[in-house]
Amino acid sequence: MRMDRLAEKKNDDARPASAWSKVTMSDVAREANVSTATVSRFLDGMVPVLEPTRAKVMEAIKKTGYIRNEAATRLARGTSDTVGLLIRDPNNPYYGILHSELQLGAAEHKLHLLTVASPPGFNPMTENFGLRRLLEQRVGGILVATGTIAPDELSSFVRDVPTVVLGRPEEHPTLNTVSLDEVANAQLIVDAVLARGHQDIVVTFPETNHSGLLIEHLRGTWLTRHLREAGANVITVDTPSLSSADIESTHRQVIDLVRDEKVTAALFTSDMKLLGFLKAAQEAGIRVPEDVSATGFDGLLPGTELLGLATVRLPVEALARRGMEIIHEEMVSDARLPVRHESLVGSFLPGRTLAVRLPQ
Repeated sequence: MRMDRLAEKKNDDARPASAWSKVTMSDVAREANVSTATVSRFLDGMVPVLEPTRAKVMEAIKKTGYIRNEAATRLARGTSDTVGLLIRDPNNPYYGILHSELQLGAAEHKLHLLTVASPPGFNPMTENFGLRRLLEQRVGGILVATGTIAPDELSSFVRDVPTVVLGRPEEHPTLNTVSLDEVANAQLIVDAVLARGHQDIVVTFPETNHSGLLIEHLRGTWLTRHLREAGANVITVDTPSLSSADIESTHRQVIDLVRDEKVTAALFTSDMKLLGFLKAAQEAGIRVPEDVSATGFDGLLPGTELLGLATVRLPVEALARRGMEIIHEEMVSDARLPVRHESLVGSFLPGRTLAVRLPQ
C-alpha cells in the first residue's frame, strides 16, 4: 500500500508534458478584462500602455503563468528582434567583458541577445553546432566573437542572415567585421619598449598560424616585424599550444635567455601569459623588471593597474558598441548594405613590469 501511495504522489508531482502550451494570450486578456491586442502591445513593449492597464495585464500574467512562444511570434511576423551571439569561453576576461557590453548594446537598440558560448579549447565542430542552433531559432542577426570557424564556412552558414564578426581581423568580401587592429596595437608595445632603451628582445608566440591561436600569432608576428624594422635584435620562442608543457617550456627558454644575458625584455601575446611568466620568473629567482622587463596584451584582467602590468588595453567597449550598431542597421534595413571592415586601436598602459634599461 505504501508503494502505491508513493507512486500516486510521484504522478501528482510530475510536470505536465504540455505545460508550455496550456495558457494562451486570450486567457490573459480574459483574466485582465482587456483585448488580446492590448496584451500583445504590452508584451512587445513598443507602444505605450496606460499604467492601470499594465498593472492588470501583469497581474493576469502572474496568475495564469503565461509565457509567450517567442519562436511562434517571430515566425508569424516574418521578422525577429533577436540577435544570436556565438562567443568563446566567457571565463576569459576579454570575452566576459565583451558579452556584458553586447548585452548593454542590445538593450539600447531594443534587441534581445541569445547567446551560445563555446567551451574552453578550440573545437570547430562545437562552434559549428552552436551556430546552427542559433540559426534554428530564426534570429534576425548573428554576431560571431570566436575565431575557430573558417571565413568561407561562416559565410555559407549566414548568407541569408545579417552577420558581424567581432575581434578577429577578417577581410572576407561577404562578412561585416569590427576587428582589433593588431598591427597598430603591436606598434604601441614596440614603441614603449624601444623608448626605454631595450634592443635585445625575446618575443614568445605561436609561430604556426592556426585558427585557435590566430590572434596571438598575429600579435607575435607584428611585434617581431616592427622590432626588426626598427633595428632591434629579436629572438623568437615558439609557443605552439596552450598546453601546460608548451607554456612551461616557453618560460624555461626565456629564463635561460635572461640568465645568459642575451635579452633585456620579453614580450608576451596576452596578459595571462605574462602573469604565468612572472610566477615562473619569481620561482627561478629572476627579477622583473630589474633582470628583464616584460609586457603583455589585453589590459582587461581585474586589478591590472595594481599588478603593474605593462600592456595594451583593448577597446572592448567600443568593439561591442560598434558591432551592435552595425547589426542593428543591417536588421532594420530593407536593402542589402555594403560590407564593412572596420578596426579599432587600443591604448598602451605603462606598468612596473617595463622599466628603462640601465647602461651596462
